[in-house]
Amino acid sequence: MELSRAALISGNDAEFSALLELIGGLPPERLDEDFAGTARDRNVRDVIAHLHAWHILLEKWCADGEVGGMPAIPAEGYTWQRLAELNEELRLQWQDTSLPELLALLRASHESLQAMVALHTDAELEGPTSYAWTQGSPLGEFAWECGGNHYAWARTTITAGLALGGRA
Repeated sequence: MELSRAALISGNDAEFSALLELIGGLPPERLDEDFAGTARDRNVRDVIAHLHAWHILLEKWCADGEVGGMPAIPAEGYTWQRLAELNEELRLQWQDTSLPELLALLRASHESLQAMVALHTDAELEGPTSYAWTQGSPLGEFAWECGGNHYAWARTTITAGLALGGRA
């Protein structure tokens, strides 16, 4: 994925639209249906909560980094080796939030992600050393992984979980 501002905004929006189209095309009774299998995310709500939670993490990393901090990535008390535990904690945090509420929150956090991307130059988004807090990864990579790439993952997860076949 190209990490320029235009490519990120376009790619994130395209993947987000495809995700919303998939969800919007599901019959209402399927929206609350439990997924087949024993995966961490057990329904559409869990997948949407996961996306929103990662937007929140990215916002925190950026905010901490902008004031010269070194944010705990992926989160305080977690390492990438403990990612499964973090994701389970994030899933549990949103269990009392309805899918319609989460979709509204996700729309808002997607817009926030896109606004963050728009505030940066191509050089800032593409440069691996633009920000110390990204520890050698381009900021644009964070924006893509928490945005468009994550939305594509969500479509695949929903499609597989609901056994929709090739609809992703």
